[in-house]
Amino acid sequence: MPRPQTSWLGTLAILGIVLFIVTNWWPTFTGKENKNAMLETRPSISKQEAADAAATYVEQLGGGAATSRFVVYQSNKLLSGYVQKEHMTADYKSRFLERVPIDFYRVELKTDRNADYMVDVHMTNGSVIGWQMRSKAEAPSARDGRRMAEAYLRQAGKPLDDYQMLLPNSSSPYQFAFEHRTAKIGEAKLREIVEIRGGQISAFRTELRVPDSHYAWVAKQDRAASEMTQWNMILSVLMGIAAIVLAIVHRKQIAFLRGIWLTITFLVLYWINNANMLPAFKTLDGTGTDPFLTSDGALVMITVMNVVVAFLGIIGYFSLASGQPMWRERGLHLWPRWREPEFGRDTLDSMKRGYLLAFLILGLQSLLFFIAEQRFDMWAVNDPSGSMYNLLRPELFPLMAWTAAISEEAIYRFFGIAIFKKLLRSTFLAVLVPSMIWAFSHTQYPIYPVYTRFVEVTLLGIVFGYAFLKFGFATVLFAHATMDTLLMSFSLMNLGEARYVGLGLFYIAMPALVAWIIWRLHHAIVGRRSIRVN
Repeated sequence: MPRPQTSWLGTLAILGIVLFIVTNWWPTFTGKENKNAMLETRPSISKQEAADAAATYVEQLGGGAATSRFVVYQSNKLLSGYVQKEHMTADYKSRFLERVPIDFYRVELKTDRNADYMVDVHMTNGSVIGWQMRSKAEAPSARDGRRMAEAYLRQAGKPLDDYQMLLPNSSSPYQFAFEHRTAKIGEAKLREIVEIRGGQISAFRTELRVPDSHYAWVAKQDRAASEMTQWNMILSVLMGIAAIVLAIVHRKQIAFLRGIWLTITFLVLYWINNANMLPAFKTLDGTGTDPFLTSDGALVMITVMNVVVAFLGIIGYFSLASGQPMWRERGLHLWPRWREPEFGRDTLDSMKRGYLLAFLILGLQSLLFFIAEQRFDMWAVNDPSGSMYNLLRPELFPLMAWTAAISEEAIYRFFGIAIFKKLLRSTFLAVLVPSMIWAFSHTQYPIYPVYTRFVEVTLLGIVFGYAFLKFGFATVLFAHATMDTLLMSFSLMNLGEARYVGLGLFYIAMPALVAWIIWRLHHAIVGRRSIRVN
């Protein structure tokens, strides 16, 4: 495959860097606060300090001494979204941030009295902002419950004259809610919630109850995202079946060893990441009337995810296998083989083009986000299930960039464009359709309205698609890995510790290191073999 001229790609890469800087630092340049800026809290206390604060509090409650602890980061996504959607960030920060934080630590405790507690701890001052004891005991009568709840609020320093008690919910007779008469932000009203079971206080929390209209709007958006994710799964499975069928049909033309190492790399890195995400899976486990986070539930989720990843690995492998003969039929050599003399040099050149393309696409993505924020009122909320704070080893997170690059470029570019080119006989549609399918899988991220993410990823997919046709598979593989590595490394370095900054810089250089190692190995093995043959 002749090496295309890429001097213009360097100019576009510089443009991408400029776009990234300008759009991300726009408030600094203009002096205007970003009205849709994500509400994030950088912790001032460690998880260990949060666990200690929770254990001390539970002991003071009379719950006994803690025998085990587990800490996760949690976030009130509904409140965060409401504050941003209604452009009330400044008001919230000045009036409610300390009292009702959006981000907090959740500590699960077991005590020597055979009791389970869940304690929410403020991430900056270490104060306890809510707690719950696991209990299946019966609810009190309405009169006794109100008397006990009011006594608890008085003891907590809450003036009862400032509150009105809401009628108990028939589905939660153990819960007694007191709504503040004046304290609210927008239509989100301040409430104190006391739960009583078996004649004793079993839980307490303070909340800003967002209006039902916001609940309904978010639920509709989440349903739309879920439907698009389901379409991605259905269409990706159909593409996978097509890849397997075509691999069988063209089996005599396929080198089945090709793609094995990429598939193994994908599987190993993804399985490591799933284990690393144990705290993140625990944030998803507790629901309903028993919101405690169980390790068994999290382990089940990890097992299911490992099975799903194995299935994705199979689809990716057969996508690589089946794409080969279809591109050869068109006379295109988009993925050189190891035994070819130019493989090592092509890998090195692909890495260089990949960095330049990644800078361009990163700038385009930032521009699309900026336009969506300014013109389409897009906003994002924190997602505990994808947070750096909910990883056992945050330093391993940027390795995930390679899993996305390998599987998505194999399925939606190397195979996807080939199969839709064959079916639709149009280059543009062959690039567009798999880009849309790819975009469907990205709408589950907590970015609203969800259609903005679909449009953004589809447009980026078109850029990746035409870059693939121009430069080949290795270039878009390195571009995708580099772009995701940059974003993930920025998140890692944002944790603030010097070791994370150093590791982030290492990860950013990793694509270059990987390409250099492949080039040297190829030169040492294939190059010497060619010399002996000659």
